[in-house]
Amino acid sequence: MRFNRKLTIASLILPILILWQPTLADSSNNVPPWHREETPSIWNKNKCNGGSSQSFHLDGEVNNPTTYNLQKLQNLRDTLKKENPALITEVTVTFKTGSGERTETYYGISLWELINNPKAGGGLKPGNSGVNTKNSFLRQYVLVDATDCYGAVVAIGEIQPNFEGKTVLVAFAKKGSGNQVVPLTDEGFARLVVPGDKAGGRYVSNVTNILILSAPPSPLKRRYF
Repeated sequence: MRFNRKLTIASLILPILILWQPTLADSSNNVPPWHREETPSIWNKNKCNGGSSQSFHLDGEVNNPTTYNLQKLQNLRDTLKKENPALITEVTVTFKTGSGERTETYYGISLWELINNPKAGGGLKPGNSGVNTKNSFLRQYVLVDATDCYGAVVAIGEIQPNFEGKTVLVAFAKKGSGNQVVPLTDEGFARLVVPGDKAGGRYVSNVTNILILSAPPSPLKRRYF
């Protein structure tokens, strides 16, 4: 009786193994899956090669998507500064890096002005407001990424003048050793400067994209107690 039961189980397992076997190797070339080259993902198709940035794209939830190079960014800063001499275009910051603490003076245009000035980004577009639309711009954020795929996020609430009002700068120059203004030769033509950050993790250099996005709706289901 026990022998017959084992025989029955074996007879059931054998067809399953026969059906399963083709999935362990490619039937066309008998290459096992761990040796088979996978189809490249979207990330492999869009690899970040690094290197020095020559321009960046301002895009996403902004009215005037634009591409900026060094000359265009300088011209924008000069125009806005002429219209409003009180505009902050210079910040001195101290931040920690992998090689120690640095103190630098950077020159550029504030991220808020870049996004909202009519001569630049033209203001925020309404984003994904979620269920509650109150202060929906507080769900928006800026993703700044570099030529090597490094990136960091700044919340709109950090730079909105009526909230934290932090002067985050998109810098294109800095003060050199002789107090002269010099370009950012080793940091691409533009970099992000985030005053108040103790570490320089959000000081993204070689900027290639500045994208305004919205946080998605919460994936958590509401619970009532």
